[in-house]
Amino acid sequence: MTIARIKKMQERIGVEPDGFWGPISIAACRRHLEDMMPEPHPFPTQANVPVFYGRKGEEGGYTPPMGRVELPFPIFYDGQPVRVLRPHEKCAESLARVFIRLAEAFPDEASRREAGILTYNGLYNPRKMRNGSAWSMHSWAIAIDLDAGRNGNRTHWPAQAVMPLEVMECFAAEGWMAAGAFWGRDAMHFQATQPPRA
Repeated sequence: MTIARIKKMQERIGVEPDGFWGPISIAACRRHLEDMMPEPHPFPTQANVPVFYGRKGEEGGYTPPMGRVELPFPIFYDGQPVRVLRPHEKCAESLARVFIRLAEAFPDEASRREAGILTYNGLYNPRKMRNGSAWSMHSWAIAIDLDAGRNGNRTHWPAQAVMPLEVMECFAAEGWMAAGAFWGRDAMHFQATQPPRA
């Protein structure tokens, strides 16, 4: 992300726009997104995911109960249009509202393409976290990845990754956690859990 864009983000979250994304900006961004989240929070902490959502999916076996989200605009997986998503039924209505918010915040194809929200990289995938032993939130169909090519797992946000804060705000308003803001990386990833507490 350019220094100019970082400065605009800093103005938006209420800190001095100096272009340096350090501890003050990180904390302010997290507060900004947390303040947008519904109260009471609609989703569990990550530790309580199995209690709230039930069993995780299993490759070739059990699949969590899925809802249906008809998108207000098509997104693209490997160049193919996707018009319906199938997240876990307990976060499906929320994800539908996220995409309505995204459609309003980015009202045309050009702005959506620039924001990266047209590039869809998956939702349900019963697997373990990369380089870890815990199960990925994708195993419950409660996480979605967008624009992975520019916002990958090891790519620092916002110094290198480019996921706009405005996209994170659309997810936060429905209680979804933006990994880029709360982990400082993996900015493609949004999950229907509470953010980690400092």
